[in-house]
Parts: sequence; C-alpha cells; structure tokens
Amino acid sequence: MLNSLRNVHDRVTAVGFAGGALSVAVIAGSFWYEVTARYFFNAPTNWAYDFASYALCPMIFLSIPEMARQRAHIVVAYLVDALPEQRRVLIGRLVLLAAALVCLAAAWITGAETWRQYARGVETITAWPIQKWIISIFIPYGLLSSGLHFLRQFFGEAPAPSRGDEAIA
Repeated sequence: MLNSLRNVHDRVTAVGFAGGALSVAVIAGSFWYEVTARYFFNAPTNWAYDFASYALCPMIFLSIPEMARQRAHIVVAYLVDALPEQRRVLIGRLVLLAAALVCLAAAWITGAETWRQYARGVETITAWPIQKWIISIFIPYGLLSSGLHFLRQFFGEAPAPSRGDEAIA
C-alpha cells in the first residue's frame, strides 16, 4: 500500500510540475500578447498583467515538489562537505527532517490562511479581480507535497552526496 501511495504522490508531483511549466508558458504568452497589442496595434490590454501575475504562484508552488523529489534544490554544503562521511550523512538526514517539518508547518499555516480567504470571499485588488484562494491554494499544496518528499527521503535512503562529492568520485 505504501508503494501505491508513493507512486500516486510521484504522479501528482509530475502533473504539478507540468502545470508549473504551463504557467511559465501562460506568463510568456500574456506578456507577448500585451507587447504585441500595445506596440504594434496601439491596443493595450487591461488583463494581460493580471493574468501573468496570477500564474506566478502556481508556477512556483507546482514546481517546488518536483525539485524536492529530485533533490534539485539549492544546497550550500561547504562546511558539511569537510566533515567525515558518517557525520555528513547524519547532518544530511537532520536537514531533511528540519526541511520536512518547516514545510509541513508552513503548509498548515498557509492552508489556514487560504481557507480564511475562501470563507470570507477575499478578492485580489486588480483590474480583473478573482477570488484570492484560487491562487493561494497552490502554496499549501506545494509546501505539503515538498514536506512529504523530504519525509520520504528522511525515512528512506541516506541523502545523495553533494555535487562536489560526485565530481570527486
């Protein structure tokens, strides 16, 4: 059953990452349309900037879980790399646990705020207002999913070696 849950989590993460990539395309397309309409047809839009800004949150928070899954996040490991292997693994595992706990706590907090936005009907303050929770919902999802990936890595295998170790090996 755990393997099935892991597979579902990995598939949802992959679909989310594709959604993050689609958000990049939406942002680029919106700005391309705005520039074309404004400078070539003298017909600026009042929606393109809002549309692009709405896509920023899903772009980031749909992509973060895949980065956590692949261990592609930024690592500053100068001090850790100087430690003996046993301590390096221990510190790596502790960092995974800390990252998981921080992500899960932040998911709880942002989830509560997203629910508050939904319950109160809070809207964005833009030319094209929408319900704020529609954008905010991606934040707790990204943090929760990333936290679960960090927990899976913590309880699973030891952390992967840092980039510097791979180059030396």
